[in-house]
Amino acid sequence: METLENSREMLKFQEIKEKGKENIKNCKLFILDIDGTFYLSGRLFDGSKKFLEALEKLGKKLVFLTNNSNRTIDSYIDEFSKMGIKLTRDQIVTAGVATAEYLYEEFGPKKVYIVGTEDIKYEFSRLGHSVVEEDPEVVVVTFDKTLTYEKVKKATQFISKGALFVVTNPDLNCPSSEGPLPDAGAIASLIRKASGAYPNIIFGKPEPKLLEMVIRHNNVSKEETCMVGDRLYTDILAGIQAGTWTVLVLTGEATVEQVQKSPIKPHLIARDIGVLADILLGEI
Repeated sequence: METLENSREMLKFQEIKEKGKENIKNCKLFILDIDGTFYLSGRLFDGSKKFLEALEKLGKKLVFLTNNSNRTIDSYIDEFSKMGIKLTRDQIVTAGVATAEYLYEEFGPKKVYIVGTEDIKYEFSRLGHSVVEEDPEVVVVTFDKTLTYEKVKKATQFISKGALFVVTNPDLNCPSSEGPLPDAGAIASLIRKASGAYPNIIFGKPEPKLLEMVIRHNNVSKEETCMVGDRLYTDILAGIQAGTWTVLVLTGEATVEQVQKSPIKPHLIARDIGVLADILLGEI
């Protein structure tokens, strides 16, 4: 496996039968993770724009799907715009917003206490929920960079009194240029142990509902869809559970060695999405 790093003839870290490669080339929709896949801490990877250009040239659809649950859709659109990339609202799906939509569809408007930023509180309010500080019906734990002991304490006490325990995504950490940051899964673990209660609902990847929603909204089949990401246990597992094709890039968390040891196997491994663009364009 060590020779993969230096072998362009082996398609730069790709391990896939030709039939599988052709199926990925024929996909109509590419669902792309953001952090660790398209950029890291807001800095684009080499080849990220080439990938977008390849999809546009080939007439394929693109949706960014992130487990990052602490931001609004508009903040992502603004960020991408500053990079020279224009996206529509339906091209960005976040675990936080999708959780708010799911809860509304399943249970209607609820009183919700959110362990999260003001941005995600805004999204829950926008989608019809009442964001409260006392007596909630639901406690939602997100990736919260403004986390305080007071928030953890209140969430623990509300859950202990019977509030529904919801986690937007299971990630233990979020990749950044500084190193891993504690994510929603890590925060929820603390609250779980303090409250003695397990989450009632965990949304986000690898939950297949998220991908199924994106696939349905884009009017394609799962066989015409490819999930691209940097994590085996979220991105790749989500694609496998939803029945899509999967591509693992090595610009984030996962390594070739981890793939060898893991039961979760992507259909394709690529150094970065620029390499995937080369494949789609038939350049390698």
